[in-house]
Amino acid sequence: MSSHINVNRRYLENAWDIFILFITTVNLLLILFDLSYLRLRPRYLATVPQLTRWYDPFKGIEPHQLTESFRILADSLYMKVHKGNWKPAAQELKEAGDSLFRISLKILQERPYERFGLMGYQERFKLEIKKYVQEKTGRRMSASEAFRWFWSLTPENAQQRLHYYNQHLRYYLLVNYYRHYNLSGGLVDHFWKLDLPFLLFFWLEFWLGWLAAVRLKRFDRWWKYPLAHWYDVLALTPIPALRIFRLLRIWNFYLRLRRTNVYDFSNSLLARILREQSHLIAKAIADAVALQTINQLKHRVEKGEEVVLLQKTLIELKPILANLAADNASLLLADTLDKNLFQRLLEESLIQALRPGLVALPGFAAETLENKIRSAARQALDKSFKNLILYFASEEGKLQIRDTVGDCVEALIGRLGEPQVQQQIQRLALIGLENLQNNFRN
Repeated sequence: MSSHINVNRRYLENAWDIFILFITTVNLLLILFDLSYLRLRPRYLATVPQLTRWYDPFKGIEPHQLTESFRILADSLYMKVHKGNWKPAAQELKEAGDSLFRISLKILQERPYERFGLMGYQERFKLEIKKYVQEKTGRRMSASEAFRWFWSLTPENAQQRLHYYNQHLRYYLLVNYYRHYNLSGGLVDHFWKLDLPFLLFFWLEFWLGWLAAVRLKRFDRWWKYPLAHWYDVLALTPIPALRIFRLLRIWNFYLRLRRTNVYDFSNSLLARILREQSHLIAKAIADAVALQTINQLKHRVEKGEEVVLLQKTLIELKPILANLAADNASLLLADTLDKNLFQRLLEESLIQALRPGLVALPGFAAETLENKIRSAARQALDKSFKNLILYFASEEGKLQIRDTVGDCVEALIGRLGEPQVQQQIQRLALIGLENLQNNFRN
């Protein structure tokens, strides 16, 4: 009897896990769809336009007023021209073509595609018209000239040009959009409305799992369950900025598949793919955090906050640097500085200064005098070094060094307050941060 109950329990657990896997998969696909929607929206427009009509409102997207007015006018003209029983008047076509030309010039001047990173489609729209004009006239024209020629409609050419518009240009007008902003200044994003049922379900499942773990004493402390399931805590945080952590549900998905004994998952192709994707996602998250941190640093540098921070840091470090220099000056002279180098410099300087007069001294060979001068220079410098070491080791010498280092730091702090120096520091810091940012992007 007990074995039969255990079999039923395992069956129910496996059935529940499979159900959770199904819900997790659907939610994961929905999140990936949302993250990639703006990038893939042009492709959706070309293949499943109904999908964009459904999902655009969730992103606060609507057709851009300028390109949409162009499309509506061109579409209405296309529909009229391609009706078999409608014969367009030359004046009507001229007026419509003039209106389309004026809107075309506004598109070239105002660049409505640029705000949301769609300039490639505006360029393509322009190149398609220039290509058509070049094929028909054999001449290369500027964009404005090509638009003027193309939209100079007559009853003879209207059908052909509007057909070309419908086949090659209309798509680029549909791609452009305007995205609304919310009251906090961010872009409208209502994905949470779709994600909320999943969040509520997973939070319920998380709390039930926590309760079951406590009752079955799977952990020696109740608070260890959320630590062991940290990926769920991050993935279920209802903050848009942390939405990227929802991809950590792949890890949860992987663990649940491993726990389900329907088949051996550990060495399957799907398991290898999930492991590889987990590493890629972890790297993407780390890069995203690094880029965000660099952007914040660039913003602070541009505002001059880092220069002020550097000044405050130097003020705090001034006594430390002064004491460090005072305590180690004698050791620096004794162990670090190359005394032989100073001796050679002093000897050569004295010899070069006295050499013109050495020949004139009677009774002394010039070489002998040089050797005596070199010997005297070595002895003088050696004695000077010893006296300096003793002086810097004394309280008076240490006090002098502290004052000197303090004055140097104060001068440096004062220079940092000068506008030209601040601009140089900001420029160099921004160049360094930009190079670092490019390394993460690449």
